[in-house]
Amino acid sequence: MKKILLAVSDKAYSRALSLKLQNAKYEVLTVPNGEEALLEIWRNEFDLLLCDLVMPKTNGFEVLEELKKQDKKIPVIILMNIFQEEDEKKVKDLGALDVFIKADVTILEIINKIKEILN
Repeated sequence: MKKILLAVSDKAYSRALSLKLQNAKYEVLTVPNGEEALLEIWRNEFDLLLCDLVMPKTNGFEVLEELKKQDKKIPVIILMNIFQEEDEKKVKDLGALDVFIKADVTILEIINKIKEILN
Protein backbone atom coordinates (compact mmCIF):
# COMPACT_ATOMS: atom_id res chain seq x y z
CA MET A 1 0.00 0.00 0.00
CA LYS A 2 1.37 3.42 -1.00
CA LYS A 3 1.93 5.90 1.83
CA ILE A 4 0.93 9.55 1.52
CA LEU A 5 1.91 12.31 3.90
CA LEU A 6 -0.79 14.96 4.04
CA ALA A 7 0.37 18.34 5.40
CA VAL A 8 -2.75 20.50 5.36
CA SER A 9 -3.51 23.10 8.01
CA ASP A 10 -7.29 23.26 7.42
CA LYS A 11 -8.64 20.44 9.62
CA ALA A 12 -11.91 19.92 7.72
CA TYR A 13 -10.20 19.83 4.32
CA SER A 14 -7.47 17.57 5.68
CA ARG A 15 -10.04 15.15 7.09
CA ALA A 16 -12.01 15.05 3.81
CA LEU A 17 -8.84 14.45 1.77
CA SER A 18 -7.61 11.81 4.19
CA LEU A 19 -10.88 9.87 4.07
CA LYS A 20 -11.05 9.95 0.27
CA LEU A 21 -7.40 8.85 -0.01
CA GLN A 22 -8.00 5.99 2.41
CA ASN A 23 -11.06 4.96 0.38
CA ALA A 24 -8.77 4.93 -2.67
CA LYS A 25 -6.58 2.40 -0.78
CA TYR A 26 -3.73 4.67 0.30
CA GLU A 27 -2.18 4.73 3.74
CA VAL A 28 -2.38 8.34 4.94
CA LEU A 29 -0.62 10.21 7.73
CA THR A 30 -1.87 13.74 8.36
CA VAL A 31 0.07 16.58 9.98
CA PRO A 32 -1.07 20.20 10.53
CA ASN A 33 2.07 22.04 9.40
CA GLY A 34 5.31 21.88 7.45
CA GLU A 35 7.51 21.46 10.51
CA GLU A 36 5.78 18.21 11.44
CA ALA A 37 5.80 17.13 7.78
CA LEU A 38 9.60 17.41 7.67
CA LEU A 39 9.93 15.48 10.94
CA GLU A 40 7.79 12.66 9.54
CA ILE A 41 9.73 12.60 6.26
CA TRP A 42 12.99 12.11 8.19
CA ARG A 43 11.41 9.31 10.31
CA ASN A 44 9.45 7.42 7.66
CA GLU A 45 9.32 6.63 3.97
CA PHE A 46 6.46 8.15 1.99
CA ASP A 47 5.51 7.71 -1.64
CA LEU A 48 4.09 11.23 -1.95
CA LEU A 49 3.68 14.48 -0.02
CA LEU A 50 0.49 16.50 -0.47
CA CYS A 51 1.26 19.87 1.09
CA ASP A 52 -0.42 23.23 1.67
CA LEU A 53 1.61 26.21 0.52
CA VAL A 54 0.50 28.37 3.46
CA MET A 55 0.80 26.67 6.85
CA PRO A 56 1.85 27.64 10.36
CA LYS A 57 5.44 27.13 11.54
CA THR A 58 6.96 25.97 8.23
CA ASN A 59 5.28 26.76 4.90
CA GLY A 60 5.29 24.80 1.66
CA PHE A 61 8.17 26.81 0.18
CA GLU A 62 10.32 26.02 3.20
CA VAL A 63 9.38 22.33 3.07
CA LEU A 64 10.38 22.14 -0.60
CA GLU A 65 13.62 24.05 0.06
CA GLU A 66 14.56 21.66 2.89
CA LEU A 67 13.75 18.56 0.81
CA LYS A 68 15.93 19.91 -2.00
CA LYS A 69 18.75 20.83 0.39
CA GLN A 70 18.70 17.35 1.96
CA ASP A 71 18.34 15.71 -1.49
CA LYS A 72 15.17 13.92 -0.33
CA LYS A 73 13.46 12.42 -3.36
CA ILE A 74 9.71 12.47 -2.74
CA PRO A 75 7.00 13.52 -5.20
CA VAL A 76 5.24 16.66 -3.95
CA ILE A 77 1.90 18.18 -4.89
CA ILE A 78 1.26 21.68 -3.54
CA LEU A 79 -2.20 22.97 -2.61
CA MET A 80 -2.83 26.71 -2.79
CA ASN A 81 -5.82 28.82 -1.73
CA ILE A 82 -5.28 31.57 -4.30
CA PHE A 83 -3.55 31.29 -7.67
CA GLN A 84 -0.42 33.38 -7.93
CA GLU A 85 1.71 32.69 -10.97
CA GLU A 86 4.99 33.58 -9.24
CA ASP A 87 4.21 31.13 -6.39
CA GLU A 88 3.40 28.35 -8.85
CA LYS A 89 6.65 28.97 -10.71
CA LYS A 90 8.65 29.03 -7.47
CA VAL A 91 7.24 25.74 -6.12
CA LYS A 92 7.79 24.01 -9.45
CA ASP A 93 11.36 25.34 -9.55
CA LEU A 94 11.81 23.86 -6.06
CA GLY A 95 10.65 20.45 -7.30
CA ALA A 96 6.87 20.25 -6.87
CA LEU A 97 5.31 18.05 -9.55
CA ASP A 98 1.99 19.86 -9.61
CA VAL A 99 0.02 22.68 -8.01
CA PHE A 100 -3.72 22.75 -7.34
CA ILE A 101 -5.90 25.67 -6.30
CA LYS A 102 -8.22 24.19 -3.67
CA ALA A 103 -11.28 26.15 -4.80
CA ASP A 104 -10.79 25.11 -8.44
CA VAL A 105 -10.25 21.38 -8.02
CA THR A 106 -12.23 18.48 -6.64
CA ILE A 107 -10.75 15.94 -4.27
CA LEU A 108 -11.36 13.33 -6.98
CA GLU A 109 -9.15 15.31 -9.40
CA ILE A 110 -6.39 15.40 -6.77
CA ILE A 111 -6.70 11.65 -6.21
CA ASN A 112 -6.58 11.00 -9.96
CA LYS A 113 -3.36 13.04 -10.19
CA ILE A 114 -1.89 11.07 -7.26
CA LYS A 115 -2.79 7.78 -8.99
CA GLU A 116 -1.12 9.04 -12.18
CA ILE A 117 2.07 9.94 -10.29
CA LEU A 118 2.25 6.76 -8.21
CA ASN A 119 1.41 4.26 -10.95
